[in-house]
Amino acid sequence: MKNIRKKLFVDPQVQGQLVWRVCLYWLTCLITVTFMVVCYRIITGPARPFAWHFQELRVYLGPALVASLIILPLVVVDVIRVSNRFAGPLVRLRRSLRALAKGEPVEPIRFRQGDFWQDFADEFNALLARIKTLEKKDSLHNALSQESKSENQSSGFPPMNVLSGSETSELSPPLPQAAELG
Repeated sequence: MKNIRKKLFVDPQVQGQLVWRVCLYWLTCLITVTFMVVCYRIITGPARPFAWHFQELRVYLGPALVASLIILPLVVVDVIRVSNRFAGPLVRLRRSLRALAKGEPVEPIRFRQGDFWQDFADEFNALLARIKTLEKKDSLHNALSQESKSENQSSGFPPMNVLSGSETSELSPPLPQAAELG
C-alpha cells in the first residue's frame, strides 16, 4: 500500500508564503504583459488617444487573462504538492525533536518515498541511537552508584567510587532535561 499524505497543507507559514509568491508572480506577469502590449500598440499602431489603447486590451488580453485564471489554481495546487515534499518531512522532524527535548520516547523517523531531505531522517536516527546509548550508559552508571551506596551503608564503610578513573572518563555527563533546554 502506498504511503500518501492525507493533508497537503502541513506548514501554513512556509506553504502559505509559497502560494502568496505564486499569486504575486502571476499578477506581476499579467501587469508586465499588459504594459508590453500597450507599448507595442502605441509604437506600431496609428496615432490614437492613450485611453483607446487600454479599451482595446479586452480584445487582445481577454483570452490570455481567462487562460491564466484557469491555470493559476493548477499552479497553486502543484506548488502546494511539491512544497509538501519538503515541508512534510520538516514538520515530522520538528515534532520528533520537540518530543526528544521533552524526554518523551521517540521512534526513528522515516520519510515517504519522493520526499526531500531523506538524509535528514538518517542523521536524526543516528543522533537518536547515540542519545539512547548515552541514556543506557547513564542509567547503568546510576544503578551501579546506587548499588555501591547501599552496600557501603550496610557495611558501615564510607562510600567508595565503584568505577575506576579510566572507566568514568568513558561516561559522559547526563543529558540536559527539556526545562534546561529552554
